[in-house]
Amino acid sequence: MVNIGRLGRAESAVDLDVLSYQHLRVRGVSFGFSRPEKLGAVPSGAVSALAPALLDGRVQPLIDSRYDFRTAFEAVRRLASHQALGKIVLAVP
Repeated sequence: MVNIGRLGRAESAVDLDVLSYQHLRVRGVSFGFSRPEKLGAVPSGAVSALAPALLDGRVQPLIDSRYDFRTAFEAVRRLASHQALGKIVLAVP
């Protein structure tokens, strides 16, 4: 199980029976709080494990809203509101 970008909302429901029946392990990392030596392995492992899913569309970004560069201030307000569920996209010319 991979959680990509918690988007400021870390709540989730995971059926622990499903994890145990599949003999899965849960491993967490936080880019803001982890030591650099632990973070180094994350991108290298993620690329090989996630690249196929990214390329074939199984993993897609959740986009809250899109803004034109002329409305960048509105994008900043949306970000600061902590109400966005997903990424805020700013189109830069």
